[in-house]
Amino acid sequence: MLKHGVFCGFPAAHRRRTGRWLVAAAAALWLAFAGYLPSADAHAQLLKTTPAAGFQSDQSPASVELLFNERLDPGGARLSVLDQKSHTVTSADPERIEQGKGLRLVLPKLGEGHYTVSYDVISADGHPVSGAYVFTVGHPAPLPDAGQLDPHTQVGHSHNHGSGTALTDRGFLVYASRILYYAGLLGTAGLVLWSLYRGASPLVREVRERWIALAGKYTLLTTLAYVVISLMDLGQGEPFQDWLRILTGTTIGKLYMAELLLALAAPLLVGLGSLGRLFWAAVFLFIEAWSGHAAAFAPKAYTIGLDFVHLTAASLWGGGLVLLLAVWSRERPEAGRFALVFSRLALYSFLALWVTGVLSTLAFLPSLDYLLYTVWGKWLIAKAAVSILVAVAALLIRRRLGKGTLPQGILLKTDVGFLAIIVFIVGVFTYQSPLPANEPLHYHEMGTDMHYTLRITPNAPGDNSFTLKVWLPEKSGAPKQVVLRMLPLKRNDVGYIEVPIKAYKDEEFDAYTGYAKFAYQADGPYLPFAGEWKAQVR
Repeated sequence: MLKHGVFCGFPAAHRRRTGRWLVAAAAALWLAFAGYLPSADAHAQLLKTTPAAGFQSDQSPASVELLFNERLDPGGARLSVLDQKSHTVTSADPERIEQGKGLRLVLPKLGEGHYTVSYDVISADGHPVSGAYVFTVGHPAPLPDAGQLDPHTQVGHSHNHGSGTALTDRGFLVYASRILYYAGLLGTAGLVLWSLYRGASPLVREVRERWIALAGKYTLLTTLAYVVISLMDLGQGEPFQDWLRILTGTTIGKLYMAELLLALAAPLLVGLGSLGRLFWAAVFLFIEAWSGHAAAFAPKAYTIGLDFVHLTAASLWGGGLVLLLAVWSRERPEAGRFALVFSRLALYSFLALWVTGVLSTLAFLPSLDYLLYTVWGKWLIAKAAVSILVAVAALLIRRRLGKGTLPQGILLKTDVGFLAIIVFIVGVFTYQSPLPANEPLHYHEMGTDMHYTLRITPNAPGDNSFTLKVWLPEKSGAPKQVVLRMLPLKRNDVGYIEVPIKAYKDEEFDAYTGYAKFAYQADGPYLPFAGEWKAQVR
């Protein structure tokens, strides 16, 4: 018994033997029950996935199922499937299966592409478990990259399209010709479209016809210069025969030929009727939409259609603004009456420009973050900023018209100045690629305990080749396990994707004295969508 904190009534030796028996009994009891108690760092483990990681089939799976080795917390399960643009394919909630040990997410019919399954669950013992893997439906084509948007690639010449920082003499000519060409195309097409307005006064018609005659000749000259300088750029110093090959054997060359034919007809627009003028403007704008970046993205009917509407709206606004300023310089009261008509149509054109511009940008880019990755995106931001200034000037003009007063000359000239700036920006940024160049990754890090090299080719969304080499001190022996995982940055909804690397015999001569090399490879869609990724080597 215990009295005042001291054992009494038993000899000391007996007390020691009793204490040892008690400790032994407690240890035996702990060992007996230890197998039934959850360990401090135990958590749910993923046992099976359907479809499996790396699965590829022509048929779309009906659902995604995950099965774990223990029950999951009913309120902490998240399961989603993302397409190649990292958009979720369904907003449905996952259902619990297998007595709470699994999750099932019913899928809509999926088209060709690489799909990322991302899960984030909490096991019954309160531990979070997350991860991701990829499966493939069909045989998806690679996503467009900067190389596919480069006309030099199409004609069989290598060129770093629009991504150089130094402006060469040839580059200056290319940009200058494009700016002048766009000014002629948009101005002439816009004046032609305004000739369809039947309510124009005799003075407006007279001014319009005079400017159409001038604009037609200007368009012929600038289109000739643009095509010739573009062929010089595409030919890269090759003989004249190569120009003929480009014009007759490539899509971009045939589009150039069509633009030349339409430009030859531009000085004849004054003598054409309304239908002939409309046909000329519509075909020229459509060809320009077809020859741009929109033709490299799918579905082409959607992207080219957006670009066509965008160019048409720009022509109506630009041509109408030039006509308004020309009439204002002749007779200001008549300019005020025309301004009432123009301001309404300019508002609709401005809205169409913004809507089609935003939709085209979303079609081109995997995410709006890409606006900051390329020169194209920065010029587009500049264009959007100037267009906001255009809207402010237009509101001031409409405000004066609403009060029954004529628009100020300084406002009209400012608006035309903004138009010139936008045409300048368009001439520059349409020659840039909206997507960054996908250059193979070759990363090497030296250390005292380990060197390693990671190569990812082509380092683009979709299928890639992964090569990982690890150098360890010779006395360390071979690594028991090497793990390579890829994590998309700025995406809290997607976990690490494990790359299933396997050892291979490397024949490259890249030895380090005192170190043994171990090489691993994998091929597959482990960069399933565009974005910034972090590689983790363990």
